[in-house]
Amino acid sequence: MKKTSLFLITLFICSLSFAQNVTLSVNFKFMNVEPGYDHNTKCIVFVDGEELGASSEALQTKGNSFSVSVPKGTHELRVVNMAEYQGTWEEHTIDNNYSVDCVFTETHTFKKNEKLFLVFDLDSEMYASWKKAPKVKK
Repeated sequence: MKKTSLFLITLFICSLSFAQNVTLSVNFKFMNVEPGYDHNTKCIVFVDGEELGASSEALQTKGNSFSVSVPKGTHELRVVNMAEYQGTWEEHTIDNNYSVDCVFTETHTFKKNEKLFLVFDLDSEMYASWKKAPKVKK
């Protein structure tokens, strides 16, 4: 009986180490939002061109965070901020007449659970950092 229990425990532990997905947590916030331009916003995560999930909607001044399940391995990651303008959702990009591109793209290898922090500074640029929030001058 002891051998069977030990075998089952070992099998369970090994199966956990071979999990096929990891969790990506995305935290994002905006800086320098002009009065009257506090858009309703959300972020969407794409991996290898496939949408994996999105944050809930919130005003830019509130920031937000969410998590998605991502396959282990090397993938093309794209996190796109969407802004609601006159009832329509559009990418928050310079091409759509916003001050900065709020899009993060990177080839990334996912081995374990990860945290991505994005700061969209509407006066200058987007900052990104893995594991902890980027240091940004206010």
